[in-house]
Amino acid sequence: MFVVDLQNVLKQFHNGSEMKILFNNMNLRVSEGELVVITGAEQSGKSTLLRMIAAMTPPNKGTIQIFGEDILSITRRPEWRLETIGFVTDEGCLIPYLTAKQNVLIGVSQDDPLYPKMELQAEQILTDLGFTDALMNETLEGLDTKEQILTTIARIYMTNPKLILADDPTKELTGEEGYELLTQLMRFVKKKGSTVIMTSNDPTIIEGADRVLQLENCQLSETKRAAQ
Repeated sequence: MFVVDLQNVLKQFHNGSEMKILFNNMNLRVSEGELVVITGAEQSGKSTLLRMIAAMTPPNKGTIQIFGEDILSITRRPEWRLETIGFVTDEGCLIPYLTAKQNVLIGVSQDDPLYPKMELQAEQILTDLGFTDALMNETLEGLDTKEQILTTIARIYMTNPKLILADDPTKELTGEEGYELLTQLMRFVKKKGSTVIMTSNDPTIIEGADRVLQLENCQLSETKRAAQ
């Protein structure tokens, strides 16, 4: 079983009077533990592809299975995403009316005897990512885009999801500090054996990938595979 399995996927939408086709009979299979980077021009569909994998937008035709489950059969998709996927995106896939700390602790009941220990762990992770006490107790609506992305990364450290999607993370995590954060994140997910699909045209990120796929002309083509 593949972690991600797209078969004969068509994705199209109306752009005014024009029908725009993003993907046409596109296939993608990603195995457990792979770090796959998807490159491509602006508006080639990279972000849409990740949104489809995250069950945020359906294909017009074809099938998308995540861990063997068809995304169209998923009924409680926000909960499924929180439980299954770490999605590093400037769109935000966390719960906006909860605080950063509460988002990191989703799934841990305050009645759980281990809650105080888990709360301390969440606070330490957020502190290491630069959050003050006030900031970690601010709702997501009060955080800027970078802080929301850092909250998602904190949740990844806390929950160790099996699948991580990252949509052009260097767009918000810039400079030396941003690269260090991403390097730490990649080391963490590699150690944990998580599967990662990332969109980026950044040479440093591409260099660290197991596979690189280029999205062009409605199709994915492989441009790099790590030596076995």
